[in-house]
Amino acid sequence: MFLVREGVSRRHFLKAGAWGAAGVASARVLSGCAPMPPGEPGGIPFVDELWDCGVASGLHGPGANVLWSRFVPGASSAVDVTWEVSEAPDFVTLVASGTAVADPDRDGCVKVLAGGLRPGTRHWYRFRVGDVTSPIGRTRTPAAPGTTPDSVRLAAASCQNYQSGYFSAWADIATTDLDAVVHLGDYIYEGGSSRGGLRQDPVGEAVDLATYRAKYRLYRSDPQLRAAHAAHAFVPVWDDHELVNNSSRLTLLADPDRAGAAYRAWFEYQPVWPIDGSQIYRNLRFGDLVDLSLIDTRQYRDAEPGDGVGVGGYIVPGGVGPEIYRPGRTILGVDQRSWLLDSLGAAQGDGVRWKLLGNQVMFAPARLLDIDEPSLRALNADIPKHAGLYLNEDQWDGFQVERDTVLEFIRSQRVGNFGVLTGDIHSFWQAPLRADFDDLRSPIVGQEFVCGSVSSVGFDAAGYDLARSIGDLAKQLKPPFRYVDLTRRGVGVIECTPDRATVEFRTTTATGPASAVRRGSVFDWRAGTSNVILNPG
Repeated sequence: MFLVREGVSRRHFLKAGAWGAAGVASARVLSGCAPMPPGEPGGIPFVDELWDCGVASGLHGPGANVLWSRFVPGASSAVDVTWEVSEAPDFVTLVASGTAVADPDRDGCVKVLAGGLRPGTRHWYRFRVGDVTSPIGRTRTPAAPGTTPDSVRLAAASCQNYQSGYFSAWADIATTDLDAVVHLGDYIYEGGSSRGGLRQDPVGEAVDLATYRAKYRLYRSDPQLRAAHAAHAFVPVWDDHELVNNSSRLTLLADPDRAGAAYRAWFEYQPVWPIDGSQIYRNLRFGDLVDLSLIDTRQYRDAEPGDGVGVGGYIVPGGVGPEIYRPGRTILGVDQRSWLLDSLGAAQGDGVRWKLLGNQVMFAPARLLDIDEPSLRALNADIPKHAGLYLNEDQWDGFQVERDTVLEFIRSQRVGNFGVLTGDIHSFWQAPLRADFDDLRSPIVGQEFVCGSVSSVGFDAAGYDLARSIGDLAKQLKPPFRYVDLTRRGVGVIECTPDRATVEFRTTTATGPASAVRRGSVFDWRAGTSNVILNPG
């Protein structure tokens, strides 16, 4: 029977026997080894009315992962939920177990930190209320400190607008062997319904706790997203649409109630264990092979300058340089910047091979017009460094001095094998990162891989041919991009070994739930070098 603290409807009591039997059947379906089968068309083999959002897990540390689910009756009355973890899908031997509470204060969500797990090991987990069993999830713990895994394989994803397209990329990820999925933000879109979308969003605009929660329930209703969560641990951070478009610290000050509701819903529905208030920047290690720093480029940032259109720069010689060149302007905030530099320095000092940065907005400069030229500087010696017209000041281009600070730290401290994984811009890009991007003789100190969008429409909304032309022009910018694809959706898959890293852009049209996923371009990066070889898909 259900373990109910206050009461639950008679209807749910009567359904307990039937759902319990279904839970046993689901355990049999999901008992195979990786990769997890896609199951019913487009989705996970078993999700029922009582566990309507499936299950999810998140990386926390070498011996602990976060486990998550939502028990629907818990949204009305507090219910005790049992959780179980095993190193085998039959659950004959449990390596961890306990109880938690699904209650209305968390919209029925259950989240536990399962400790005492063996590092570098695949585990299976489930939730139970009496005989009612949740879907079974699979998760992998990171490798222990001092060990060197043969490889670490991650997916990087972002920007999954429910209305814009289908989540076919997630169906592919669910059947791919991975250590974890790094979600770089825009997990939901707060906006209301719009005409012309491939799917309807019945929630409308999210403005309070009830509507932000409804957004997460809507997105988790997608069977392909549920399948990916059940197959792999996630490592999520937020970007702007988890709150509101182009949000900054001033957004939080202007509307603290809405911000509080948005962030509360995110913590309720994401498999992330709270650190300190609304802090989400954190660090994960996979033995001494990969160090992953996850940052927050939203809640501590200064607001976008000017009218917020997103295009700006230093245009008129003799004029006043814009806000983007001001010393002290920040996208990270002082505390997070210090933490990031310390984390990168510690990873280098500890001998970790690959240093990856989970980053929301494009780090490499997208400068449309270069003003930092000797001839123009001769006319006006006060032209700021990197002066020019930039594509989007919402990106790191709007924070010139702070970006230079990070790049100079990487150069001066000899932080090797530094890679940036980025989302946000709904397209695929790749570029080397120089310590001084105005000097082509300046050393390359890292590489950036912008990993597309799951479904959100990008530049191709204005037409496929125009997007192709813009992409060709983007490769000619100063500094240039090595690769630009503005026409397709998809994700990135990153594999790191002691000798090399490879990044594959997997693309899809996302126009239907069964849209094909194409193995696209692959970038091959030998450890200890700045040379990335592109193998076009």
